[in-house]
Amino acid sequence: MSSLGERLAYLRNQRGLSQAELARLLHMGQSTIAMYEKNRRSPDNQSLKRLADFFGVSTDYLLGRTDRPYGTGGEGAPGNAPHDAELYAVAADPLFAGLLRQVPDLTEEEKHSLVEHWEWALRFIKKERERRRKREEGNRKG
Repeated sequence: MSSLGERLAYLRNQRGLSQAELARLLHMGQSTIAMYEKNRRSPDNQSLKRLADFFGVSTDYLLGRTDRPYGTGGEGAPGNAPHDAELYAVAADPLFAGLLRQVPDLTEEEKHSLVEHWEWALRFIKKERERRRKREEGNRKG
């Protein structure tokens, strides 16, 4: 894999996304993604950065200047945004996408309330996991 188009198609397929889904997530046209993947068109600098951030890789990797997807700067280095990629993955998940689309319509107070409920639910899930793990350990021992 050396061309931008090949790398882009590979990364997109690794995420299980269609060209249309990727285009929607990045607010681009599906035909634009197709042209990039066929190497018939090159992204401008801003689009290249958005693609790199989405996939959590460096722009140098996308351009074929290196085979190291994450560069040498480690997490948080410019052009290397693994946390952004994780956020995009959550936003792309059909279970969350519909809910997340409603957030911009909420007031600040409603957003804070949503965060409190979300945090409570995550604590509950973690406690349940721990209980289940202890129960499974007890079943193995006894």
